[in-house]
Amino acid sequence: MSQPRPDRRRQRTRAALLKAGQTLFAERSVDGVSIDEIVQAADVAKGSFYNHFADKDALALALADQARKSAETTVAIAGEGVADPAQRVARALCLFIRNAADYPEPARMMLRLFHGAAVPDAPMNAGVRADIKQGLGTGRFQGLGLEAGILLAVGVVQIGVARTLERGTADGARPLARDLAEGLLRGLGVAAGEAHDLAEAAVADIFKPARTARPEA
Repeated sequence: MSQPRPDRRRQRTRAALLKAGQTLFAERSVDGVSIDEIVQAADVAKGSFYNHFADKDALALALADQARKSAETTVAIAGEGVADPAQRVARALCLFIRNAADYPEPARMMLRLFHGAAVPDAPMNAGVRADIKQGLGTGRFQGLGLEAGILLAVGVVQIGVARTLERGTADGARPLARDLAEGLLRGLGVAAGEAHDLAEAAVADIFKPARTARPEA
């Protein structure tokens, strides 16, 4: 039995609404944006909005889910083929900051819509939770517990992304990522000299010109 053909017009409308929501929610809170503004930015009829979303909160939820998946993908990409949890944590931090410098709009929206970042067992923290847990279990990280380690890593990522967006330019993103990665690793119990070397290596690789994949969000 053949599969039904996708409704490309419907797909385009949904994509336009998501893009409009991303742009508007990157600048203002959900409460500060009207459905009229969303459909105007998407260039679709108001009735079309309700064919896809019950209200603007439903649109924000869909965008938050995209942002969560994007965060999970970022952590996975940064750690691909890397066995050492310290390297993975440093690389993930650097990649979040690089993505914020290269693609500020989705990064800004991600910060605004992330409501579970301070919950250690939230789905979007699964990758960093696994890395911190492994590091503590093997003695790679020490001096703090699992919850504190997760919150430390997530907090440093958020601060780094926010600072990069605040600057409004990619200038300074690389040294910021290096310094924050080194500080994060030291906070997780990695020796100072090694933390410095790991941060330098992570920045050198993550900030190579060839790494330009756009995050989904």
